[in-house]
Amino acid sequence: MKNAKRFLLLLIAGILVIPLVNSCKVGDEDPDFSIYTRKIRLCQNWSFSYYKHAVQHNDTITSDEFDGSSYIHVYGTQSFISNAMMTISFNKKGTYTWDEHISNDTSVYTYKEEGYWYFTGGGKESETKFRELLALQKNSHVKTTQINGVTTTENYTASGNPETIVYKLIKLSKDEVKMESKVEKQYIQGGNTILDVYTTIINLKMGAK
Repeated sequence: MKNAKRFLLLLIAGILVIPLVNSCKVGDEDPDFSIYTRKIRLCQNWSFSYYKHAVQHNDTITSDEFDGSSYIHVYGTQSFISNAMMTISFNKKGTYTWDEHISNDTSVYTYKEEGYWYFTGGGKESETKFRELLALQKNSHVKTTQINGVTTTENYTASGNPETIVYKLIKLSKDEVKMESKVEKQYIQGGNTILDVYTTIINLKMGAK
């Protein structure tokens, strides 16, 4: 009788765990199973292990790439390399803070962005799964540039329709995040059709420096 009750309890526990296991893997590279919710996995302090933001304006491509220590700015055939550190923190209350510190022999650039984050995706007409997408809605930023002893500062506070970027979460685990965003904008300028393509790739690793 005891064995029968034990078997029944194990069976019930197994049935309850099945939906949890299935709900864990949302992104293509998500873990098959995790005891942590997606919110808990995301809401930590992260260091950027890789970052690339590229803008294609017709045939001209401008890109910024970070490999974990070096920041490379490319414009056409010119490239500029600097030392850098990039971090981002997600709060359980739905806010985030993005920090950059980039320096070379002649200049220092710092950037701090704050805003709101939320999961999105899913729905009958969507090709994405529920909570497969991550939206970052920028509320404010501060840019500071020091060149040859001269400092300039830019302060921005959102009003009206805040800038929001939606990323596809390819991987969301307890110690690694991979996400990508691609936005295309087509418009008429001077009688010509212009196509701008914005592509952003972000890889994060556990633990901000």
